[in-house]
Amino acid sequence: MLLDSPDQFRPSGPPALSSARYAEDVAEVKAMGAKTGSGRSPEQTDTALYFSGHLNFQESLCDHAARHHFGIAETARLLAAANTATADAVITAWDSKLHYGSWRPVTAIRLAGTDGNPETKPDPEWEPLVSTPAHPEYLSGHATTGGALMQTLTELLGTPRVDLYLTSQATNTTRHYQYADQYNHDVINARVWAGVHFRAADTIGNYTGRRIAAWALTHYFQPLQ
Repeated sequence: MLLDSPDQFRPSGPPALSSARYAEDVAEVKAMGAKTGSGRSPEQTDTALYFSGHLNFQESLCDHAARHHFGIAETARLLAAANTATADAVITAWDSKLHYGSWRPVTAIRLAGTDGNPETKPDPEWEPLVSTPAHPEYLSGHATTGGALMQTLTELLGTPRVDLYLTSQATNTTRHYQYADQYNHDVINARVWAGVHFRAADTIGNYTGRRIAAWALTHYFQPLQ
């Protein structure tokens, strides 16, 4: 949409399978993302499920514009910037997924005996809380697009106070995110607690999404002088 190429913001690869960081990520998602017997609190489980489906971004952006009395030009700018930046975040995330081809936690945990890392232990019966999507793990699409959306709003509004009401199609519940970092914190953790991503894919994805949006708002959607 706005980027020069799909790999313009492609980050370096995920932690090496032999690394301590990888072993830490495996241990975390194994403990916190399991379908049964996890260390999640009820609130953490609610957050994981909330982010397991689509969120009503379009309705939320229109609601924000109405409540803050945006004019038609301001509303159009908000929707155009948010949708193009998040579209480029999707493209970047899937470019990385297909470039690196990283396995998901469900595969990594079940086949941990084959990864060459003595700190990971296989569990052939392990299952995630949420069904694993049928595409590679790194980067996290949810975290990357979330970072892009929050940074877009921060840039456009001139403040990290995004004031969004977002409804999850998965849980049919609405949450109010007053600040961008609150949303970013939740979406990063949610995908680990759901058992579908390692933390590196979420944190790096979210940072990448924020970089994309910051670049986009520097090059496009500037107000007329």
